[in-house]
Amino acid sequence: MRKGVITAVILVVAALALLALGRQWFGGKAPGPPSPERPADHAAAGPQTRQVDLYFADVSGQRLSLERREVSGESREDLLLHVVEELIKGPLEPGRVRTLPETVQVRALFHRDGTVWVDLGSAVRDEHPGGSWTEVLAVYSVVNTLVENFGDIQQVQILIDGSRSETLAGHVDISGPLRSRIQLLAGDWE
Repeated sequence: MRKGVITAVILVVAALALLALGRQWFGGKAPGPPSPERPADHAAAGPQTRQVDLYFADVSGQRLSLERREVSGESREDLLLHVVEELIKGPLEPGRVRTLPETVQVRALFHRDGTVWVDLGSAVRDEHPGGSWTEVLAVYSVVNTLVENFGDIQQVQILIDGSRSETLAGHVDISGPLRSRIQLLAGDWE
């Protein structure tokens, strides 16, 4: 009788351990961007206001130039979305020029584990004026604006119409997440 109880307890404990292990293996997060059904980690609740440096091109078109603005959002993702929308609006101060067409729409924005996925409408590609350096400044205006203003963001993945793209306009590889290139403030690539 005693052996039967011990055997039953061992079987129950083993079954619970297998269940927990299975949940860990199969119940984890799927790779890829978070979705509204699978919210991002580190999402702060409640309204947020922040001073941010937006990265625009300087009037020579040779380097990035900063413009400071105050941006608000109802949540972390909302704040990040409004930062990108301010970048699309273009500069308010003289001495800077826009890097993205004003008709670009932010279709979605997600943040998880140090990466931000920014899904932009096709106007970012279709209305790009062309040129390799112009493309560098456009891509890194988005990347630097997000990475340099938010310490928990290390990289940015730019999507176009919900999909990864090889390039924005034929020159800069945007097929994977990109890290900041702060040296573009001085007009340097390396």
